[in-house]
Amino acid sequence: MTPVRRCALLVPAALLLLAGCGGSLATQPGTSRPATTTAAQASTPFCDAVQASREATQPVGGIGLGRAVEDVESVASNVRRANQQVTGLAPQEIRTDFDRVNQIVERQLQLLEANGGDTVAVARNPEIAEARSDPEYQASSQRINDYVRSNCEI
Repeated sequence: MTPVRRCALLVPAALLLLAGCGGSLATQPGTSRPATTTAAQASTPFCDAVQASREATQPVGGIGLGRAVEDVESVASNVRRANQQVTGLAPQEIRTDFDRVNQIVERQLQLLEANGGDTVAVARNPEIAEARSDPEYQASSQRINDYVRSNCEI
């Protein structure tokens, strides 16, 4: 299983770039998107919240399939709080996208909590797999990634 796949167990695809799982989309095999560089950007409350969300997801970003998330209740609480803050500060043009992505993250958190942090329960859940492959979800994730990449120094 690749590092990106392990990370995708919990971190929404829209935040994979931010969570440090597998590098930027521009460096992934099979991408036609060229790597870009940007000038330093001023920090904003939204970008600060994105960074806090990245930090909240770190405990689940490095786990492998079959390994349990330790202190899953605390981790889930931190992720929920961070995601709520990011969504609340998100610009109107991507707020609906964050809402869509967070619905799937919430379902993953619920599964982790119900299964004592067992990542296999999330990985094998057909509803989660179907939701992540939904074109609307993928489009939302891409819009979020594009916006964050263009507007935040993360």
